Amino acid sequence: MIYATLAQLKAVIPLSDLQLLTDFEGQDEPSDFRLEEALADASAEIDSYVGGLVAGLAELPRILQVHCRDLAMHRLYVNLGHDMTSRDKVRSSILAYLRQVQKGEASLGDDGTGQRVESTPGVAMTEGPERQMTRDRLKGF
Repeated sequence: MIYATLAQLKAVIPLSDLQLLTDFEGQDEPSDFRLEEALADASAEIDSYVGGLVAGLAELPRILQVHCRDLAMHRLYVNLGHDMTSRDKVRSSILAYLRQVQKGEASLGDDGTGQRVESTPGVAMTEGPERQMTRDRLKGF
């Protein structure tokens, strides 16, 4: 599953930056192919952590789009051999968050507008056949 589109990436990153990162042939424009590959790679990395959790969602959480763009940019910078100190910190933060989501320790960004399921703690509701072992039947044991 792809978490961010080419248009979404181009909407937040200046085209001049994208061109510097992807235009190896001197076409004076960003390489859409390289950008889409970086987004696909970033999406695959996200899927390795939370793919099973988001497969059934009708709408993807926006945070995954943001993380996908950031991971794609990290991959593009790595390919050019730039100083990665700040980008590595961003990537480490994203992966730590995805691990927390995977373990159920963090949310995917639920804004609280969805339907809530109310439950009463400490109360067990059971239904089933009549009990075979009761106090009366076990007298004498």
